[in-house]
Amino acid sequence: MILLLVGLFLGNIPSFAFSASSQPKINCLIINLDYVNCTWTEHEHNYSFKSRFTHKEILDCPNYLRIDGVNVGCVFPYEKPQRFNTLKTWLYSDNGGLVTEQEHNLKAYVKLYPPVNLSVVEKKDAELWLYWNITKNDSCIESEVRHRTDNNAWKSTTPGHRTSFSLPFPSKKRYEFQVRARIESSCGESKFWSDWSEPVYWGYLKTNNTSGKLSYPYYKSLSALSACNFTSNSKWRDALPVRALALAQPLLPTHFQGKLLKED
Repeated sequence: MILLLVGLFLGNIPSFAFSASSQPKINCLIINLDYVNCTWTEHEHNYSFKSRFTHKEILDCPNYLRIDGVNVGCVFPYEKPQRFNTLKTWLYSDNGGLVTEQEHNLKAYVKLYPPVNLSVVEKKDAELWLYWNITKNDSCIESEVRHRTDNNAWKSTTPGHRTSFSLPFPSKKRYEFQVRARIESSCGESKFWSDWSEPVYWGYLKTNNTSGKLSYPYYKSLSALSACNFTSNSKWRDALPVRALALAQPLLPTHFQGKLLKED
């Protein structure tokens, strides 16, 4: 978990941020508007960390990130709207001496969690509707959708403040959708998008054999699969859910080997 948090942050900081210096560089990122994750670039010494947002008291680090017993970062609570205030940070050596003091403007340094609860619904007017939830109930968050059919190139939409998306579709294709989110420009745009959500699928994969065309539903969702009884009769096919859910649950292998159903 510690390595994941450190890797999450370091993987989103451009290389020029780590300038050569005798002092460690402190890099901070606000995660999902819930907490601040600060890490430093020098891990040979076991530093202690303090921080202070403008108009707030100096805070000793409540939760250190450690690798092999060495402090490499700190996680501390975030309060809205602190990202518009200057954050001061300090590192101290084992003997209490000040190693470095730095200032951070975090307005553009916010990384949200990916959207969740994606679902696809087929409407009567020959459209697919994609729905999702944002992990923060915040009017400042915009979403971007990308989609593709049958493993072709991705097509991305213009980002916007929304939690749904519609797409006209032809038959006999498999559709794949993902969504990501970030703080939009009217609220002080973040440099960082969230990671892409888990994918959600709609449609069927087709295959041919001597007995004719066969099909099976293609889901990457424990919920969608558990809602169906995999049998070889037509009742199962008629009862297929039109919503393919991709929830925050352990995923089944991408190619689920269910029983193939012969089409009438």
